Amino acid sequence: MADPASNISYVDHYKGGAMILPLFEASESQWNRYGRAVAYLIGLCYMFLGVNIIADVFMASIEVITSKTKKIKIATANANGDNGDDSPNSAPHFDTIEVKIWNDTVSNLTLMALGSSAPEILLSIIEIVGNNFEPGELGPGTIVGSASFNLLVITAICIYVIPDDESRRIKEINVFACTSFFAVFAYIWLYLVIEVITPGVIEIWEGIVTFLFFPLIVLLAFAADKNFWRKQMEMEGDWNQMQVQAGFALGDVFSKQKTGSEEDVRHIIEMGKKQLKDPKEAADIATAEMLRRTHHSRAWYRVIAGRANKGGSKVPFYNKPKDEDQAALEGKEPSRNGDMTVARVEFSAAAYSCMENEGTIKLGVVRTGNLACKTSVNFETSDGTANAGEDYVAKAGVIEFEEGECIKCIEIEIIDDDVWEETETFFVRLFNPSRGTEMDKICVTQVSIINDDEPGILQFQKPSYLYKESAGMAELVIERNDGCDGRVTVRFKTKDITAIAGKDYEETYGYAAFEHGEVTKSVYIPLVDDSSYEENETFEVTLLDATGGASIGKTRRTIVTILNDDDYQTLITRVANLTSVNLDKLVIGKESWKQQFTEALSVNGGNVDEAEALDFVLHFLTFGWKVLFACVPPAHIAGGWLCFCVSLGVIAIVTAIIGDMASILGLLLGIKDSVTAITLVALGTSLPDTFASKVAATNEDTADAAIGNITGSNSVNVFLGLGIPWVIATLYKHYSYASNDKRSKFIVEDKSLPFTIALYSIAAISTLLLLTWRRYSTQAGKAELGGNPFVKKVSAGFCVSFWLIYIVCASLYAYQIIDFS
Repeated sequence: MADPASNISYVDHYKGGAMILPLFEASESQWNRYGRAVAYLIGLCYMFLGVNIIADVFMASIEVITSKTKKIKIATANANGDNGDDSPNSAPHFDTIEVKIWNDTVSNLTLMALGSSAPEILLSIIEIVGNNFEPGELGPGTIVGSASFNLLVITAICIYVIPDDESRRIKEINVFACTSFFAVFAYIWLYLVIEVITPGVIEIWEGIVTFLFFPLIVLLAFAADKNFWRKQMEMEGDWNQMQVQAGFALGDVFSKQKTGSEEDVRHIIEMGKKQLKDPKEAADIATAEMLRRTHHSRAWYRVIAGRANKGGSKVPFYNKPKDEDQAALEGKEPSRNGDMTVARVEFSAAAYSCMENEGTIKLGVVRTGNLACKTSVNFETSDGTANAGEDYVAKAGVIEFEEGECIKCIEIEIIDDDVWEETETFFVRLFNPSRGTEMDKICVTQVSIINDDEPGILQFQKPSYLYKESAGMAELVIERNDGCDGRVTVRFKTKDITAIAGKDYEETYGYAAFEHGEVTKSVYIPLVDDSSYEENETFEVTLLDATGGASIGKTRRTIVTILNDDDYQTLITRVANLTSVNLDKLVIGKESWKQQFTEALSVNGGNVDEAEALDFVLHFLTFGWKVLFACVPPAHIAGGWLCFCVSLGVIAIVTAIIGDMASILGLLLGIKDSVTAITLVALGTSLPDTFASKVAATNEDTADAAIGNITGSNSVNVFLGLGIPWVIATLYKHYSYASNDKRSKFIVEDKSLPFTIALYSIAAISTLLLLTWRRYSTQAGKAELGGNPFVKKVSAGFCVSFWLIYIVCASLYAYQIIDFS
């Protein structure tokens, strides 16, 4: 027998607002009410999965559109004909550079904001149109609920996920300040329209003004990006500034690094090390380096993060190079921030070592960036395997840099004893920089105390080495571990394997002598470079007869492989090919339907060997959506615009179903649309942006891609998501009914909406004040994201707590449990 509670007439209770659902109203009325609610909940989650997948397709088309470039010619310093000779007829010189057509700020606030917020905006429009041009609760509630989740929860996550003692600052602070103002103003304006100016009624002019704020924020943000309202900088001799100011909305100069050419790979590999690493590892490093040189948009991170969440092709190389790879490629540790107006301090090395009997060790602290100011930073030691008071003397204090000073030393006392111990370590960290100073990369260093009471164990650093024939010399490193007391020697000699001494290399033998305290020695084997082609050849070098009480360790032999230069070129080609494959995985959007269907039908983009169990589960759950949306025109056809229009239409259809399902689910469970909007719907539409922001926060040098877009999207949500439907509805009612007819008025009956708007505004102001404090506070590392571990946890907790308060208070107010009227 049917549950009486399930006999709900959707015509009476749903007010005709459904556009598509329920499909089987007559039969559904006989179902169990809560069973039907579970079915709708599962269906709603599945629809969220679908709208997020098609939204990624939409974002891919936006990435293709906004990444378009054009070539322009700019006169060089010799454009006047001064090319080294005195001829008056010398032709002027021009450099051809490639520039982006779309300005980053404009694209972020227009197409990318639309791509990020399309479900919320379309839901609001569809709800009003489907409800006979009467206002609903779901659309506006979703816009406000999504804004609160984006600003509070995503910001909290981005603050927290930054590795300890690293930080990210917003680079385009002028643009962020502009969008932050509108992120608050938009909702204050919304409150004024609903509650103050024309209480409970939306006039035509209010809808038009709301919509016109959209082009206004775009223009003002562009002006902020270009510093139009400030006095123009002096451009003379400043080539970088001249490039940025050239033309309308040219954006950043676009240096196309992601080629994967053999020249690029050879340059990167040989810039780092003479030895060629394992081809796959070398390709990974080359890929990471090429990506590091390329600026990525918000859409790029959105699509990359989305792939991993639907069992699609993973992108394992979008992280920046590891520290050691970066150092190998650049020969130094990079700063997180290139701003020369602030001072940055860090240790001169990530690790130090000293002998136990040296008595003291000096650690270098360097300052870069702004040297024309006084600055200070605190330091303190902490135990590792070495214990303060037994192995070293604990120390804490303040390092002060005077104007122009760029290096200081911290001197720490080492305690020498007569007991043999293994190598022990302790740590020294820098913290609490003064105003105008920020921490750079190496804010914690490790100090190793090497025992000097034993002569040590001698062995090769590596079991094998790889050198090309033309290198001329093979350098082999011998290490001295677990002690360095006294003078010791070890004999070494070469031995043929397939390489022949005198023909392929020079036979070498002798002794490597370690003086007291020395821990490494290098031996050099000359290589013979001839013009004849030879296969790869190998020889062996062996350690023998250690003296002075030292012993020989496990790696007593090492194999040296001599690569023919032609084979070396073959390896370079292989690395270039592997790099191109890696870069192909990063391409946003496909060029053909075949590529789309191939990827849709494959787990992990066809790379099954590296797929995990979760990838198969996600692929199974999203298989239907991926195959269906593979029918959308590829993003690289017609410049991306065809994919843009078709995917936008598909999003509208899926969003209409989501709106129906959310309202019916709320009806079945007795939940108001306003509560459903700020919880289920807001979370479902905001999760993809959450993953994208997390990836951007950990992989970018700045905070712009992670949180810089949130404020812009939140304001665009109001100006488009409410401005457009208000204009449509008020104009329709104005021309459809007489002026004295009540139906000619667009009346907002949702009494909880003004309260949620006011609540969000308070939370938004508080969060923006928190970010401002973090930017200028030494306790927070003078950065919006990351910084001191304790402070970042408190900051993240503050934001999440504010969001929970918002959800609870808005829900209680909707049910009139609390009333502040």
